Amino acid sequence: MARIQAVIGLIKDCSAEKLENIALIEEILEKAAKLMDLTLLKTVSHKFTPLGLTAVALLAESHIAVHTYPEENSIFVEVMSCGRGDAKEVVEVMEDMLGGKAEIVLDKIIGGN
Repeated sequence: MARIQAVIGLIKDCSAEKLENIALIEEILEKAAKLMDLTLLKTVSHKFTPLGLTAVALLAESHIAVHTYPEENSIFVEVMSCGRGDAKEVVEVMEDMLGGKAEIVLDKIIGGN
């Protein structure tokens, strides 16, 4: 089995305005994938009414999924990657671009034989 890194993070204290901006969230996903030298295949987003959005970056190496909670000024981030880099860097990029404070809830390496 290939080495897969699973990372789940929560970024708090973000601007609700930024969390509602689909273009910005997609830009952040694209930047994070590029920084990690991951192959972005497609980005899909959905805006909820009245608040929140979900976005997924489909990667050749797996995916990055986010769910925003503007009413709580937070965003949930899930990264699954068989790339060579440390997937926690995706959460760090998002933390910087959103101006929040990140907490890594899970960081697990699966396989690698």
